[in-house]
Amino acid sequence: MAPVGQTQLVAELGVSRRFGARGGRLRVSENAEARPDEPTVLLVGTHDWAIEQSATELEAAGWQVLRCHEPGEPTFPCNALIEGRTCPLEIGFDVVATVRARAISALTQPEFGVVCALHAGAPLVVAGVASERPFGPWTAVTVEQNGDVVSACRTAAAEALVPSPAPTP
Repeated sequence: MAPVGQTQLVAELGVSRRFGARGGRLRVSENAEARPDEPTVLLVGTHDWAIEQSATELEAAGWQVLRCHEPGEPTFPCNALIEGRTCPLEIGFDVVATVRARAISALTQPEFGVVCALHAGAPLVVAGVASERPFGPWTAVTVEQNGDVVSACRTAAAEALVPSPAPTP
């Protein structure tokens, strides 16, 4: 399946939506490069190895991957609080995805970016081991263990682009 870029989604659906970017401006730092024609995902999860496995799949499919912290670094302070780095909310993204490497009944510290993204209105993809589903009512698409994260992100982003029907008088 060919990568679906933001421009292609806009052309197909006639509307654009990128969550988090303030005033439509894309701010770039050394840890992130704005590429508005590529679909963009904020990727978080319970374990770095699981996040990186999904990041590899998403990047191979043409997605730009943003992170709240760099692989192997502590989750706090996040990129928003480190000089020279930028919060994904400042860059903007089409969907947030969390990759859960084990069943946990609550939000984990490395997943805190989900809260920020949901507050910004982004659709949520929950992937991986998830017998416990703490994100239940906020989840747009669920991907079971070994499922297709790329397709799930594409679906969630496309559904977020569909305009709401106009209220009838």
